[in-house]
Amino acid sequence: MREKKNRRHPIASALLALMTLAMMMVLVPRFLSTCSSPDPYEWETSGSYSTSYYSGEFAQHEGRASYIYEGVTHAKTGVDVSEHQGPIDWTAVAGDGISYAMIRVGYRGNTEGYLHQDELFEQNLAAAQGAGIECGVYFYSQAISADEAREEAAFVLGILGSRELSYPVAFDFELSDGNRIGHLDGETATACVRAFCDAIREGGYTPMLYGNAYDLQRLYLSELEYPVWYAEYGMSPSWQGPISIWQYTNNGVVNGIGMTCDLNLDLSQVP
Repeated sequence: MREKKNRRHPIASALLALMTLAMMMVLVPRFLSTCSSPDPYEWETSGSYSTSYYSGEFAQHEGRASYIYEGVTHAKTGVDVSEHQGPIDWTAVAGDGISYAMIRVGYRGNTEGYLHQDELFEQNLAAAQGAGIECGVYFYSQAISADEAREEAAFVLGILGSRELSYPVAFDFELSDGNRIGHLDGETATACVRAFCDAIREGGYTPMLYGNAYDLQRLYLSELEYPVWYAEYGMSPSWQGPISIWQYTNNGVVNGIGMTCDLNLDLSQVP
């Protein structure tokens, strides 16, 4: 005996097809968006060092990046350096289109945890500012607690004294890089960032957080409000959040610097 086949009424079939199509129109774009880009991390930044951007507006020419918005080219190029670059001819650097520099003020050792001043910090800061280059500084942290982060901030403030800076004091907190901090959980790492940056702000300077996507994703960014110096090497940053400075290469060539160095694009004044 043949089984009876279930036959849907034509109107019911049409309604079912329309409902299926509507669901696909809603869900498919969401799926594609999730696959093509990282989840957005929302946080607030404060002061004049905050910006948003459109990824399609970046361009690079002869190793230098720029951002073009409504026909206006924003290409304020900077370097970041430490003692590893050796002696630098800052007059030549300024003549090669470099507007600003982030200079390492010091670091905490990866293993022993002692604090050190960068051997060429004083020389670099004085010569760069003397050449008309705007300067900020950064500290390479290996703090494993908020107390150690505050100790690092006090160390930096002690070195700076009352010297004026045109750019922020950045907290270089590379969670994937250090032997002491690679194991930190998100809560502890976030507390370290907050402790350092708040102390720097209380000392009269603008704090900034440096990191790549891996570093930033390990933090509770919703609890932080500091401008971001973001590292990602390529044609444009993919991070879905405000970026004040974009470090776009570690293979830059600049007159006056005897080896390749990091190059950065200032996005803080982009509308």
